[in-house]
Amino acid sequence: MALQLWETLKEAITAYTGLSPATFFTVLALLWAIYYVVTGLFGSSGAPTQRSRDFEEMEPLPPPVQLGEVTEEELKQYDGSDPNKPLLMAIKSQIYDVSPSR
Repeated sequence: MALQLWETLKEAITAYTGLSPATFFTVLALLWAIYYVVTGLFGSSGAPTQRSRDFEEMEPLPPPVQLGEVTEEELKQYDGSDPNKPLLMAIKSQIYDVSPSR
């Protein structure tokens, strides 16, 4: 059954296109590859990509917490182990309240 279908398909390809089945499928694969490359370069302008949508939904960082001079030992008290205290993080000498991201 499958062999008979393949033989019929080969005859139809040759009759309708004038190409051998190998040439027909090679041309078909090349056209598909060209389509894939072109759509990847230009893309669809109608729908934004997932990456740009995620970027738009990101909220800006909150401003640094103003605590004055804080030692490393004092900052360790705000490590998130106590749920009643805020979770603070220091980045390049700036202290940020990251409690909502627990």
